[in-house]
Amino acid sequence: MLKRKLLAGAILTVGAMAASFSVNAKQFKFGHYFATADFRGKTAQKFADYLGEENDSLDVKIYPGESLVKGRDALQATARGTVDFYSVYVGYISGSVDLLKIFTIPFPDDSYTDALAMEFANDERVVSVLDEALDKNNVKLLGFINSTGVTTVFLKDKLESLDSFKGLKIRGVGGYSDPALQELGASISFMSAAEQFIQLETGGVDGVVTTDASYVAQDLERVAPAMLNGSVLRGAYALIMNKRAWTRLSDEEQEAVQNAVAKTVEWSNENFEEESERLAKGVEKGVKYPYTVTPEERERLDTIRENALNQFVEDYGEPAQMLADVFREYQEQ
Repeated sequence: MLKRKLLAGAILTVGAMAASFSVNAKQFKFGHYFATADFRGKTAQKFADYLGEENDSLDVKIYPGESLVKGRDALQATARGTVDFYSVYVGYISGSVDLLKIFTIPFPDDSYTDALAMEFANDERVVSVLDEALDKNNVKLLGFINSTGVTTVFLKDKLESLDSFKGLKIRGVGGYSDPALQELGASISFMSAAEQFIQLETGGVDGVVTTDASYVAQDLERVAPAMLNGSVLRGAYALIMNKRAWTRLSDEEQEAVQNAVAKTVEWSNENFEEESERLAKGVEKGVKYPYTVTPEERERLDTIRENALNQFVEDYGEPAQMLADVFREYQEQ
C-alpha cells in the first residue's frame, strides 16, 4: 500500500512539473517557406534549438513550407502576430519596406562573395537603419540568417550576348533588379518560386531570376538549360519577429533571442560555403549553356548597378545614402 501511495505521489509530482512547464513556457510560432531538409530550413531549426539552449522557457515550433503563412504574406502575418518569427527573402517584403531594396541592387561585383554579402547584411549600421524602418510595421528585425547565394537568370534558350535579353519575359524578384533587366530589354513577370517550373515548361516565361538552391531543388535543369554566369543580385533572408512579442520578453529573454540569432548566423556562415559548393556542382551539372559577359559588357553592368544605387538614394534620401555608401564599401573589398 505504501509503495502504491509513493508511486502515485511521484506520478502526480511529475505531472505537476510537466503542467507547470507547459503553463510557464512561452510558445512561439516560426514560419518559413522552405523544405525542412533545405539549408534555409535547417537554419531556422538551428535558431529554435539555440533559443531553447539559451532559455528553456522559450519554446519555438517551426511551420515549414508555407504550412502556416506564405512567403509573400510574411511581413503582414508577422506584424499581426499570426506568426512570431519568420525567415523571409528581403525581396518579398521590400515593397512594404523601401529601404530593404538595397538588397536588390543589381549586378554586384564578382568579388562580392556570400561571406561579404552576409557581413554587409549584418553590419551594425545596416541592421540599425533597417530595424528602424521595420519598426513602423510592428516588426522587429533580429538579423539576417542566410544569404541567397548566387541569384542569377536561368533560361530556356542560350544567350549569345547581353543583347539576347531583348524581348525575353523574365520572372523578376523585385526592387532595382527588375528595372535593370528591363534596361537590357527584358519584360518582367511576377510569380512565386513554386510556379517557376510550370511557367518555364509552358512558355509563360523565357527565364527566371532565382537561386542556385531553387534551381537544384526544383529540377529546373529540365526546363532551363541556360544561364547568365555571375549574380544578378546577392540578397539575404531576414529573421523578423512580431514587435509586440518582442517587447513582452524580459531583458533576459531578449538577450537569449539575440544570442540565439548570433549563434545561428555563425552556424550559417560556417556551413554555407560547403552548401554553396554542393549547389554549384548541381547547377554545373544541369546547365548546358552558361554565358559569361565580356569585359565591355561587365562595364555596362557596373554602370547599371551604379545608376541603381543613385536612384535608390534619390528615391529614399539620407538613410538610403548611408546604406548605399556601406554597400559600396563592400563592393570594393
